[in-house]
Amino acid sequence: MPGTSFAASSSANDIAKTIESGEFDFVVVDSIQTLAMEELSSAPGTVSQVTNSGNLIIRAAKASDTAVVIVGHVTKEGTFAGPKILEHLVDVVLNFEGDRYGGFKTVRAVKNRFGSTNE
Repeated sequence: MPGTSFAASSSANDIAKTIESGEFDFVVVDSIQTLAMEELSSAPGTVSQVTNSGNLIIRAAKASDTAVVIVGHVTKEGTFAGPKILEHLVDVVLNFEGDRYGGFKTVRAVKNRFGSTNE
């Protein structure tokens, strides 16, 4: 794909700097639970790391007018793995559902800051 770049980093600081550069219109972070900020001593996936990494990336995206998709893991019960606060930071929460071996997948809106999830 022309104009497509891939980078691998588990540093939220590095990702935020890359977003702030303004070179990209669209960034996918997969997954938020694997990121860590240098300033925090806790392990990736902890409440403080997920919350602060999410905040850092979202602030960078807003400052550079970059669209960001943040992928988050779910538990076996199907709930978001990590702090619920992350859901309050983002504009839309989408769940991708379906049988692993089935032919159909469903995208379900759980939260939409801009309107009803039933639209």
